[in-house]
Amino acid sequence: MQTIINIIIFLLCLSFVVCIHEAGHLLVAKACNVFCFEYSIGFGPTLFKKKLKHKRKVIADGKVVFQARDDGKKVPLYEKVEGETYFLIKALPLGGYVSMAGEDGTETEDGKRIPKERTLTGVNHAKQIAIMLAGIVMNFLLAWLLFFISALIPKTYSVVSSNAIQVAETLTINDVEMESGAHKVGLKDGDQILYLYQEYVGLEGTEETLYFPSTKEETQINSYQEFKDPNVQNTYDDLKQDCISYALCDFITIANQGGITLPEEFKDTRITIDTKRIIHLKTSASPDEWLTVTLPSYQVNTEDGLYYYAMAPLGISPTTDEMYYTFGDGSRMFGTLFVNLYKALGSIFTPSGWKNVGGIISVYKMSSEGLQTKSIAYILMLWGYISLNLGCFNLLPFPGLDGWQTLLALIESISRKKLSTKFKGIANTVGMILLFLLAGLLIVKDLIMIF
Repeated sequence: MQTIINIIIFLLCLSFVVCIHEAGHLLVAKACNVFCFEYSIGFGPTLFKKKLKHKRKVIADGKVVFQARDDGKKVPLYEKVEGETYFLIKALPLGGYVSMAGEDGTETEDGKRIPKERTLTGVNHAKQIAIMLAGIVMNFLLAWLLFFISALIPKTYSVVSSNAIQVAETLTINDVEMESGAHKVGLKDGDQILYLYQEYVGLEGTEETLYFPSTKEETQINSYQEFKDPNVQNTYDDLKQDCISYALCDFITIANQGGITLPEEFKDTRITIDTKRIIHLKTSASPDEWLTVTLPSYQVNTEDGLYYYAMAPLGISPTTDEMYYTFGDGSRMFGTLFVNLYKALGSIFTPSGWKNVGGIISVYKMSSEGLQTKSIAYILMLWGYISLNLGCFNLLPFPGLDGWQTLLALIESISRKKLSTKFKGIANTVGMILLFLLAGLLIVKDLIMIF
């Protein structure tokens, strides 16, 4: 029963995100006086079909007709008329579409020819570009709004306090950062860390692999414990405790800053651009399976113009009693994920990039896991991320996508020459075939990962 509910909610939410995209096209097309045949929510058999009525000024002999009010003042006379566009609701909630003149024909259902200046291809290039980008902008606005609302919902998070020790009975993940190593390996809010150890590979100054807090043994995580003051000198053994704050700390960086002393064979080692931090863990969601997260190093610039390398965090926050509200996190999240998405798209044809790409089944899995957390903040953030994905993907200048139509309009505007209709048709057909093939490959990949 829960699976059926998850599927229904997923389809409704996905349709909403897609229909918001199509509504952007519709609204700007109408603002540009482009004739729109249909705006449909869903596909398949039609359940509802209606043209909405609206008021317009009565015109006779080319002039607006006025009428006198009770106070003697003349005002325009309005009449209710049926609109041009059919609004449809169809049986399969798999998104939606908007049908415009010039894109889906040039005649109405009663055979009347639509003037060229009211078709998508007949309006100027600036209007064509505005119409094409409108759907993407709507997805971006929806993503930002969902991130913003999610950020305003109270959350719990951990704070590292100097010389403070706080112990919890279990470590429950409260907040998984999108696009982090934790997110990519499938960790989600509500999971509990049971066992964990990490290893450093590729340290400068040694060919050895450094394990922490143990050497490939099952080190059970018994508590969350805040990290001791890094300004106080500690030993390597001081940090070998079965708690999350020590097991996950980037202790090589802390050692280089004088916070701890390392074993003799690892003294004076350095993190480089090629160093990898590999974290192995078992969770309450997969107690019999070791999950592996490989985290890269990143460059840290100092105020004096120098730099050093540190290791990327896993991307989780343990539960404490702290609560906060924030107004800027939504915008920061939008910007960070926007950049990360295009980085991911740029690496899609590399082995590591392809490994992290998912199709419609992966999106459904993310949606279901989000519902399991029962966290409104996380669910809103997740669907904001999906909306942002849709907008970023459609912005790509690939045949069949809005970015491609925008690119063609720009080329025609700059060159002042119309591109061949045959070329456009072939490019769009080939592009759509390739997109369907990609979607099919991602479905097969998702199924292989499941089974």
